This record gives sequence, structure tokens and C-alpha cells, in this order.
Amino acid sequence: MARGNASGFLLALLVCGVSGGANSEQLTAWGIERSAEGWQLLRDGKPFYIKGAVGWNRFDVLRRCGGNAVRTRARRALLDAAHQEGLAVMANLPVRGDRDGLDWGDAEQLAEQQRRVMAVVEEFRSHPALMFWAIGNELDHIPGPRTHHPGLWKRLNDLAVAIKRIDKHHPVMTVVGTGRFEQKVQQIVRECPAMDLLGINCYGDIDSVAELTREHWPKPYAITEWGPTGHWQVPKTEWRVPLEQTSSEKARVIRERYENTILADTENCLGAFVFYWSEKQETTHTWYGLFRDGLRTESIDVMQYLWTGDWPENRAPTIQGIAIDGRPDARSAYLEAGRIYRVIVHATDPDDDPLTYVWDIRPEVEIPPGSYAGSKEKRAKPIEGLIRDPTRREVEFTAPRAAGPYRVFVTIFDGKEHAAYGNVPFFVAQE
Repeated sequence: MARGNASGFLLALLVCGVSGGANSEQLTAWGIERSAEGWQLLRDGKPFYIKGAVGWNRFDVLRRCGGNAVRTRARRALLDAAHQEGLAVMANLPVRGDRDGLDWGDAEQLAEQQRRVMAVVEEFRSHPALMFWAIGNELDHIPGPRTHHPGLWKRLNDLAVAIKRIDKHHPVMTVVGTGRFEQKVQQIVRECPAMDLLGINCYGDIDSVAELTREHWPKPYAITEWGPTGHWQVPKTEWRVPLEQTSSEKARVIRERYENTILADTENCLGAFVFYWSEKQETTHTWYGLFRDGLRTESIDVMQYLWTGDWPENRAPTIQGIAIDGRPDARSAYLEAGRIYRVIVHATDPDDDPLTYVWDIRPEVEIPPGSYAGSKEKRAKPIEGLIRDPTRREVEFTAPRAAGPYRVFVTIFDGKEHAAYGNVPFFVAQE
């Protein structure tokens, strides 16, 4: 991805050494340059395009799939583990925001936060895995009707300036979501001149967000979270719960978004971090994780292909569809309490591996007020005894007696460390 002779400015020069932890005999030079062809990230003077993921573990799998970077917390164990696998780190600094109870107008709180942040910067500024400092994640977003403090962006700029006083070798950024995006980016341009690049979390709206970024942001950017369509962006049932894509539908849109949007911007985008290189509870226990029960899903196969140009030798199963009693529209699956229904999944395996199935039924997860990114959610537990022989492609189940929203989940295994999954929501009417 060389872009010709460099001109403009070089943001960083040299990084060396680390006290304890990883071995750092080699020097590493990081920089961001602008040429006639666009912005470019350099490591040791050579182009470095970010092929990253967000996560805290499975760094070995990330590296084997062709990844070269990870977005993770600024902690020694994580930095050392990433360095061991040859991964560069976008390090999340411990910056709190309004939703965490921080008052950006309180001088004492701000001073304490800056002391905490600067201690982390001082500790890790020479770590050989370090690539970027990230000051906060979507700090303008507060669940509910509240808005963020009007001085937020200027306070973040103050932190960036303070970091650069003691570390001139690593670009500094903040990360934003897409709410009120156009207005927000213009405000950051005015009030955060010390930021070297912008990190953007986007999902189903990635195309429009990338276009707005190019229009309003004069510096480079990285897509710091992206992946399947967000739970707030998909169609909903008549009882207002979101319809989750199957693992195969997610793999398809992930490939399309990477090829058509991320790779397509060769002038401004420095690369991307796919979300999420593990498993997590957010709306459901399957929505965002690229692993299922610790196994690789089809989306990881897709990322390996996108990063390396080669598919893995053995690939994950694919799902063509899942439905209750052949109902084509999952938005209105009303069931009668205690009645028996059938649910079937259509799946195949690219390698003709024999497939096994596991089904379960769980109540819809309740989203507590003020929950952010699943932080206050509790994973729903399977309800025992509803499914007759939950190991077949087609199963019978008894609708729960208690009225309310549920989902029937299926996980499909190929016996070769891969899994596919899907679910169908349904609503049990009052008896």
C-alpha cells in the first residue's frame, strides 16, 4: 500500500525499550505521513495497514488468521501477550465519562483522572507492542435522555496534550460512535486539534459514516469497531425485540463491509478492528462474539480470507435458514402456551463434515436502564425440559407456560473446532 514519496508531516519517530515484561531489543519506529495519495501509517518506515480485532484473548488465533493488531486495555499482561504474538496494540486508556459518574466540570476529579492516565502512559510508553493511545470510548454517549458535558471535547484535548508532553512517539486518538455523527465530528475538529487520528465505532451504518468522516475530518481515521449489524439497526418483532442475523448472515455482511467500505478508502482509512474477538452478552449471548463456545465461526474464516487472501483448510458450517413451523416471518411468531411446535434449521458444511446440533430455549434478556454495551445485562439461562431430543436438525418443543418473549437457539458443530448458530424469537400469549 505504498503511496509514493511522502510529504506533509511525520507524527512519530522512535520507540524503544520496556521495563520488565516483553523483551525489546529491537527499536520500533511508528509514524503517520501524508503523501499525494493519502494518509499512511508507517512502522520502521514501511507501510502498516491495520488488520485488527477488539479483544482481550485468543491473540494466537488472531495472528494465525493474518491479523497484525489488537485493540485492548492498557495493561501489562495484555501488551506482553500481544507482543509475544507480534501484534501491535491500540491501547485503551482508563478514561471515565459522564455515564460512569465523572463530572467534567469538577477540577479535582479531572486532576485525579489525569494522574491515573499519565501513570499508565509513563509505565507503557516504551512498550514494543504499543501503537496508539486511545483516550476514551464513545464518551459522549450516555444511556437515557442526558447529554454529555459541553466541555467534554476540550477536556479530552487537554489529555492529549498532556500525553504528548511525555510521549512524542505514539499517535493519540479518541473513539466515537455514530450518534449525531456529523455535528460531533465538526466539534471535535474545532476542539480537539491535538488528536492525530479519529477512531470510529460503526456497524450497519459504516458506509454513510465513512463518507461523512472523509467530508468533515481533515486527518486520518481508523474503524475501531465494526462487524455485524447492530441490535439497534435491525428489524424488530411486533413485541419490539431485535431480529438477530445468523452466523452466516453476519459473515456475509462483514465481508461486504470490509471489501466495499474499509478497503475502498485508500486515502484516509488506516485500517480497522473487527468486533469482537471473543464472546460477550449484549442483547443476546451470541450477537457480537466471533467465537461460539470457544470455537471459530464463519466470520473468523471470512476475516482470515480478507486478511491473507486464503481460506482456512477447514471451514465453519453455514446456515441457510431457521424457522418455527415453517413460518417465513419471525416478526410475528406468537405461540400458545403448552402447545408443541417444530423448529428446523437448514445448514451445510463446506468440507462435508458431519454436523451435530444443540438447541435450547431462553427467555428474552431484560435490558436494565442505564446499561451500556451490555454492561448491566445478565445472560439468560436455558429452560430445561422444553425440547425433545435437542440434538437433531429438526426438533419438537413445548412452548413455555409463562407468557412473554423467548428465543429458541441452535448451535451447529462440525467436529473440527468450528460452530454456526442462529435463533428465532417468539412470544407466548397469555393462557
